[in-house]
Amino acid sequence: MSSPWPFVASGMDVVGPIEPATSNDHQFSLVAIDYITKWVEATSHKSVMKKVVADFVPNHIICRSGVPESIITDNGENLNSHLMKDICEQFKITHQNSIAYRPQINRALEAANKNIKRILRKMAYTHKGWYEQLSYALLGYRTTTRTLIGATPYLLVYGTEAVIPAEIDIPSLRIIQEAKLDNAEWVRAPYENWL
Repeated sequence: MSSPWPFVASGMDVVGPIEPATSNDHQFSLVAIDYITKWVEATSHKSVMKKVVADFVPNHIICRSGVPESIITDNGENLNSHLMKDICEQFKITHQNSIAYRPQINRALEAANKNIKRILRKMAYTHKGWYEQLSYALLGYRTTTRTLIGATPYLLVYGTEAVIPAEIDIPSLRIIQEAKLDNAEWVRAPYENWL
């Protein structure tokens, strides 16, 4: 058996309804996770119909990270449609279902869903604006160290850490080194900006 590689197996699930519905009536999120790197992709929707799932696989999984060997979903009708079957056959993806009485099989996906919902709750100024913060919630999830693997998903995918928005106002050591600022300049620059 060969060792697994990033994006070889993904899990997909629908989160929602998320209350209250957003200002554009989005109340569901379609989420996919790579089981090796813990990289998460997610989109918001009014409803997650079969066509939404069939569009999500090529646009948010295949075109962003390549063709996975397998996709694991629960037994939801929208995740197991003829459209999903056609996509999997076209790209030679094995589509598997988690067993209803063994939800821990998809534990990584359930944990990601819970964490993204928690991040969104903390970030959204109004609960109706959660869909506007989804990209930032994904960035937060991708740049946070996953304790099980001891690294961030971003590092595992790109081989380096991301420059996050907080580093723009509070320079990290990496930003300082890349800008080649000496200690005096680094201390003086924020002070001069405040005056």
